[in-house]
Amino acid sequence: MGRTTQTMTQLVAQEEAYWAPFRRALRKEDQVVFDKLFAAARHHTAPAHYASHATPFDSMLLAMILEAMKAVEDLRQRLDAREDGSAGTPTVAPLPRGGARERGNTELNGVKQLPVPSP
Repeated sequence: MGRTTQTMTQLVAQEEAYWAPFRRALRKEDQVVFDKLFAAARHHTAPAHYASHATPFDSMLLAMILEAMKAVEDLRQRLDAREDGSAGTPTVAPLPRGGARERGNTELNGVKQLPVPSP
């Protein structure tokens, strides 16, 4: 008889269960981020299933990276729009002229920021 293959949704759930001890060892705020990573993997199960790689975890990682890059690109566009002055009414104080990235500033409105690589 033929063997039924698992769906990508089942494979993501299986991987999430495999990583559960790791998740439990994380701090609460890191657990939230960890959960968002697997939510990103679940969000892209259809393309991952279509690709049908021998190692499904590779597809899951790519889906997680894809969602992270979408967030980075959105933030980069918003930052560039603010620096250009075309953002309308800002919700936070505007960046000083010259931009924080060019001066190596790592704080914005008192919040520590990760460095953003130049495009």
